[in-house]
Amino acid sequence: MKLNTGALRDNRIELVRASWHELSISVSDVSLSDEGQYTCSLFTMPVKTSKAYLTVLGVPEKPQISGFSSPVMEGDLMQLTCKTSGSKPAADIRWFKNDKEIKDVKYLKEEDANRKTFTVSSTLDFRVDRSDDGVAVICRVDHESLNATPQVAMQVLEIHYTPSVKIIPSTPFPQEGQPLILTCESKGKPL
Repeated sequence: MKLNTGALRDNRIELVRASWHELSISVSDVSLSDEGQYTCSLFTMPVKTSKAYLTVLGVPEKPQISGFSSPVMEGDLMQLTCKTSGSKPAADIRWFKNDKEIKDVKYLKEEDANRKTFTVSSTLDFRVDRSDDGVAVICRVDHESLNATPQVAMQVLEIHYTPSVKIIPSTPFPQEGQPLILTCESKGKPL
């Protein structure tokens, strides 16, 4: 068994089966450097060979979200960046807000030097309002090496907003002589 031009000698490689009709090997702890063309040669007259190309997937690292500093004031522009490294081919990043996917995002893919892998980042820009307080923003990394189980990072937003005041009567249409209670409600953050 040969890899490209060199004989294959590695403690991670184990001969599983060797017969006239079959030669099987097992490679443990596969790494990106194991990728390449493998050749099996049968030394008969003439020599018979078969070749196969092994592609190794790079598993993306758990994503990280940056750019959030708590709290954020209502009306401010927020910029969140999600980043993951080590994927091969490049991973896909998707954003969700309250389980609803956000489509309008920036996406950057860079090839890592010497590793044959990719660092992928995505930036989400949006203006926050009071309805964003307590919302979970999720960055999801999808990749074929993850076996349909994406990796996620989550950031819960804390938004400060000015109070709104509302007076609520105990009866919508009070009659003369009846008691009336007026309740003043204020909603803001912080209180």
